[in-house]
Amino acid sequence: MNQYIYKSATELASLIRDGKATSVDIVKEHLDRIRKINDKLNALISIFEKEALQEAISCDNEAKAGKFRGPLHGVPITIKEQFWIKGKKSNTNFKMLKHFVAPEDAVIVDRIRKSGAIILGQTNVPKNLLDYQVAGDLYPEGVNPYNLEYSPGGSTGGGAAALAAGLTPLELGGDFGGSIRVPANFCGLYGMKPTEKTIPLHGNMPLPENANTFILHMVQAGPLARTLDDVELLWKIIVGPHESDRNIPDINWQKATNKELSDYKLAWTDSWPGFETSTPISNAIKALTDTLKSKGCKIEKKIPDETLHRDSLKTFVGLFPYIIAQGVPWFIRPLIKMQLFSGFLKGMKKEFPYLLKPLNRGFKMNANHYGEMMLQRSMITQRWENFFKEYDFLICPVSFGPSYKRCKIGSKLNYDGKEMIYINYVWPFVGCFNASGNPSVTIPLGLGEEGLPIGIQIVGKYWSEMELLHVAKKVAALTSGFVKPKNWE
Repeated sequence: MNQYIYKSATELASLIRDGKATSVDIVKEHLDRIRKINDKLNALISIFEKEALQEAISCDNEAKAGKFRGPLHGVPITIKEQFWIKGKKSNTNFKMLKHFVAPEDAVIVDRIRKSGAIILGQTNVPKNLLDYQVAGDLYPEGVNPYNLEYSPGGSTGGGAAALAAGLTPLELGGDFGGSIRVPANFCGLYGMKPTEKTIPLHGNMPLPENANTFILHMVQAGPLARTLDDVELLWKIIVGPHESDRNIPDINWQKATNKELSDYKLAWTDSWPGFETSTPISNAIKALTDTLKSKGCKIEKKIPDETLHRDSLKTFVGLFPYIIAQGVPWFIRPLIKMQLFSGFLKGMKKEFPYLLKPLNRGFKMNANHYGEMMLQRSMITQRWENFFKEYDFLICPVSFGPSYKRCKIGSKLNYDGKEMIYINYVWPFVGCFNASGNPSVTIPLGLGEEGLPIGIQIVGKYWSEMELLHVAKKVAALTSGFVKPKNWE
């Protein structure tokens, strides 16, 4: 019988600290579960069994002597494959990077080690992190533990599947276009995309040979977990400035208040202009907001001005090429664009003609255009911040519906009687907040009729994470929270 599977990282840390459990037993139990289940899910693509057990022995010896490294002393964790782990391969499931070996730990991986956590292995990702499914050149395809025919989300899909199936209590993910929030949503978890430029980026991506550029916008590392306490715990470990990244300010994080839900003024929406959600998602959001109203919360259906969401998407696509094609020879960039239009962005030319101009200009890597996009980004961020002067937080969808069946990238998707191009199912609901940089927390609302998780995200102003987590816990207490997938006991 499993003693420790599905216990939270916070609980496990407490058991170790109180001498009621050993790190060796906890790690062994998770490794046993990985051996039994992982080949059905392809959630982890590498397992550090020997190193993890050795580290667990060291943690137990230290605990016996009353010494603890930090808040995760002896607790297992998994790491999304994109992050550097010294001496381990990191290649984002892409054959052109298959030989990249991390020369050192990423800054945040180093912080996780120093917190006392024990790395069990690396989790599966889609090719180049550019999909809401988990398939690529090098690893077997990842699946959703609630239904193996469905996607676990991307790009932190392997980590989300591992959490939902009880292979790990905690996962370090990354979000570039929803890559934390979507897998958390598809697998019934909590996840947080922190405010941009609050977590160091050094070692957060494998680098091509002779790489000499480093442009990263709209990208942020963050936690996924089965409880919000665990999300908060890991966030506090990885957040904050580091000498390797002078762009991370030393923020004076304000402690959360003791406010009740009735003290907040919340906005909510179940759609954006031109982007409706499915009936199940809309109904779930409406049911939640009705519950919040019954608790005395001041909440109204409200979005910023009609153009802000659209302008945010334009900003995203205008900056997108600078991140994915930086340092690439000019004659290769058209090939990258062609692959995108035949896959992930298939149908976008017809559906979103207004997005083509900023995307095409971005692929030309023009300094003037880059400056224009950064100015535009600053302006849309300020417009979102102005909205959060009127409302404390915004509740909104993460996707059109629950997870979708695994399919060829770029396929049209059908749900709730509506057919749509591939990216419409997810990206418009999450990419807007990568463009603005605002923090967001996902909350599961239980399982829909198909037995698949559904959820929402709560978005806040810059640097509001402490209060955002506080209100998220209040909201989560009114929901069913994480629900274990069946057939994995």
